[in-house]
Amino acid sequence: MANLLHIQNFSLSFPHKVCFDNFSASVSQGDRIAVIGRNGSGKSSLIKAISQMDTNIATAYIPQIITDFDTCSGGEKFNRALSIAFGSNPDLMLLDEPTNHLDRHNRSGLLRKLMSYDGTLIIVTHDREILRNCVHILWHIDNGKVTVFRGKYDDYIKELQGKHRSLVHQVDLLRSQEQDAHRSLMKEQERVAKSKAAG
Repeated sequence: MANLLHIQNFSLSFPHKVCFDNFSASVSQGDRIAVIGRNGSGKSSLIKAISQMDTNIATAYIPQIITDFDTCSGGEKFNRALSIAFGSNPDLMLLDEPTNHLDRHNRSGLLRKLMSYDGTLIIVTHDREILRNCVHILWHIDNGKVTVFRGKYDDYIKELQGKHRSLVHQVDLLRSQEQDAHRSLMKEQERVAKSKAAG
């Protein structure tokens, strides 16, 4: 598959925090990528930066806050922007939290459009239905880095849970070793104290 764009050593920081350092990734034609992470981790800033990259591909970008179509509701603004975006037949579609302003009916319509879209998709979302059905690559912003996972969302969650359990087990083991070392030290101090008293 042809590479549409290449991100090289991209870092994102603000005066009060570093979101991530030196993120590199290639985006191939037909990739369907979800950007996930906690609120404030830099997801929106990352896809906005991608939308501003100088590429030779047709790109459509719909931000989280749409300022056009002033008389419309949030959902109507998004639907209009989405219709215009799909109408332009872009090679790359960038969407930032598209389900935020949508009711159930419009959300179902969005899911159908995303599933039938055969271009390249990069989407910021917390929506599990989109994560399970519309993407096959995850960019997870966490602890100052972006982890790239190729596969199903549920498999990634299981992997994270496994790592978390392993980490908890290691912490418990360290705590237990510290307690054992502390008990041994106390016993040794008692033995030395008794030996001095006896001697």
